[in-house]
Amino acid sequence: MEASIIFLVAFIIIEAYSLLKTLLNSYLASSMGILAIVLGLLGAYGLSKRNKIGGYFALISVILGVSANCQYTIKLSFKEIFKNYPMLASSVSLFILGALVMISIFKIRLDYWTGQQLEKLDAKDPSSEEYAIETENVIKKYIVGSNVITAVNGISLKVKKGEFVSIMGPSGSGKSTLLNLIGALDRPTSGRVLIDGVDISKLDDKELARLRNRKIGFVFQSYNLIARSTVKRNMELPALVSGLSKKERLKRIRELLDAVGLSGKMDRKPKTLSGGEQQRVAIARALINNPEIVLADEPTGNVDSKTGRTIMNFFRKLNRERGTTMLIVTHDPEIAHMTDRIIYIRDGRIFKEERME
Repeated sequence: MEASIIFLVAFIIIEAYSLLKTLLNSYLASSMGILAIVLGLLGAYGLSKRNKIGGYFALISVILGVSANCQYTIKLSFKEIFKNYPMLASSVSLFILGALVMISIFKIRLDYWTGQQLEKLDAKDPSSEEYAIETENVIKKYIVGSNVITAVNGISLKVKKGEFVSIMGPSGSGKSTLLNLIGALDRPTSGRVLIDGVDISKLDDKELARLRNRKIGFVFQSYNLIARSTVKRNMELPALVSGLSKKERLKRIRELLDAVGLSGKMDRKPKTLSGGEQQRVAIARALINNPEIVLADEPTGNVDSKTGRTIMNFFRKLNRERGTTMLIVTHDPEIAHMTDRIIYIRDGRIFKEERME
């Protein structure tokens, strides 16, 4: 957006300069030039306000300005072309800047269209789809040298909206790989993954990134906090990507830190916190964009049993009060039994499910 405004302002300045030089020579070019400048100023204002109408004004301004200079350049080419070299340079500059403005505007429109597609997903009636997560015969294979390793082997599962589910299995069973596929961090070799009924395999990388940022919160066993940054900075990164204002970011950070019992530690760095505190910061960060789905990979794996229960109780509260869909990967039976349903995985396949009373 900012690049478009800069190019457009430069275009207007050169157009004004060209207009002053040609005002008495070409009535048609002068009229088109004046209109191009007026529309260009309206377009720059509209773009600065992030109004799509500004993009249309900018495009019309460029078309008029370039057309006027085409007319003047053609006329000039049959007369004293070498004596008017400076004006020819202005025309060439306008062509280049005009092209840059149009490319930038079309990119804005493409981003706008992409955003609209995802907003259709956001705007869905919560009752229109029963399941938040679905996988259909998902297979994930890795090639390691001459060997093919099947990490996930034909898994089909469904998680209802607002359900609290855990996935259990021994190391190497494929549970973390499955979580990455559900979270759009990796693509399956075959099969489908659906979020709110939308097949995410049909989304490109930019659309997947937006989906992850808007709808899914991730909690990792290793916390994945940036050591050199403060708690505040770590938490606000996903919110920066989603475009939240500074005031709203700060408000959410304070509310979430208070919710996880870390109020007053916003300016601390991760290395000054205990393992349990770092995990709670990671959980708060995962919730900064109010995700509908939280995926947690061994969230209690690096903390003591008491802290682990505290974390699970917080997840349960979040699930009950906000209706957040929770999917937890764990190897701890005690943690798994704190969820509504346990899915057992072995050798990349589901071999048993158990519902908690």
